[in-house]
Amino acid sequence: MTVREESSSPAALRAVGALTCAVALIMMGVCLRLIFGSSSAVLSEIRDAYGLNGAEVALLTTGPVLCLGLFSAATPRLARRYTAPLVAAVALAMIAVGSALRILPSWPVLLGGTMLAGAGIAVGNVLGPVLVRIFFPHRIGLMTGLFTAMVCVSTGFASALTVPGATALGGSWRGALALWAVPALVAVLLLAVVTVRYLRFRRNVPEADGADAPGAVRTVLRSPVAWAVTGFMGLQSLQAYALIGWIPTIYRDRGLSAETAGAMLAIGGLLSVLTALTFPQWAARRREQRIVAVAAVALQGIGVLGVLAFGNGIGAWIANVFVGFGLGAMISLAVTMMNLRAATTAEAVSLSAMSQTVGYLLAAWGPMLMGVLHGVHGNWNLPLISLLVLLIPLLLCGVFAGGDRTVGAPSALGDGVQPGGQEA
Repeated sequence: MTVREESSSPAALRAVGALTCAVALIMMGVCLRLIFGSSSAVLSEIRDAYGLNGAEVALLTTGPVLCLGLFSAATPRLARRYTAPLVAAVALAMIAVGSALRILPSWPVLLGGTMLAGAGIAVGNVLGPVLVRIFFPHRIGLMTGLFTAMVCVSTGFASALTVPGATALGGSWRGALALWAVPALVAVLLLAVVTVRYLRFRRNVPEADGADAPGAVRTVLRSPVAWAVTGFMGLQSLQAYALIGWIPTIYRDRGLSAETAGAMLAIGGLLSVLTALTFPQWAARRREQRIVAVAAVALQGIGVLGVLAFGNGIGAWIANVFVGFGLGAMISLAVTMMNLRAATTAEAVSLSAMSQTVGYLLAAWGPMLMGVLHGVHGNWNLPLISLLVLLIPLLLCGVFAGGDRTVGAPSALGDGVQPGGQEA
């Protein structure tokens, strides 16, 4: 870490404007899951309109998740060449265009637009934690919490409002899907302002963010800590996508109405905001995050065990509360550790890309394996037991990644973050 790298981040924030940067990050977080929740809300209408078979429906739901893994790997090189804010703005533009294309009455265009948006989301996922580190190194816990809270809430938000939006548009589910391009456009405008101001700042302070330091990718790939963060990210994502994809179906099979089952998913997404806001701040104030990881996995374990044990009564609602808390805690802790375990901004970019590339490729198997196991045994017991078993390696990764060590420099974190992850 150089003296320039340590001191320039607060100057970057002043150059861009704290309020502008904070609102841009929040809007960016909102846009990173809207395409998932909006598509799932009208999946039956899409299937019927285009006469899709099961494989084609699965492609629409799992394809964007695969994009999250496939396109994350290219992000560090793009960020080094063009700067993180500019690449993030382009990624949000991809999400806006991909969302808007869904208004056209064509299955290939719908799928292509969804994949384009998925590629943009992949890049945005990687760069969200990096932008937090560049502009808010002294508030990593708070800003990571706000960013991931918006990511968590956006799926349920889109799921809850897409059908009413279609009704308001005279039954046009295509129009309702396309409307989700609007928040992405707002985010693009905000990030464009951030980018213009940041590039002006960079002309005066070249390489201020330290994102192009040589050797960062090699350092991250060789680090056991980085692989532990990657394992935690991947396994918690598998849990999240498996449950988000199947919880409504599980409860519909147990006799609840489609509206009630969908409401349970939306409520779980809203509740995840509470832990998504608090766990990063708890983690960032500690020298090590092992106990935070144990708490996050414990919340998830209680939730999945409750879904397994209870039917459709009050116990199911209580279990859903813990699932929401667990998912919010785990994703926010995973994103926070991408910064806390990196010694420089360059390593944070590479660690974020690696953990999300591997993590989302792993996560894409979650919904599919849940469906396969359900099909083999005809009930949801084995799929849910499998999720409980996978909590063991998830916990081990979290405990190892939560130790007071970093990828590149065991004794210091730099970039405005004090050793041990405590905020300055």
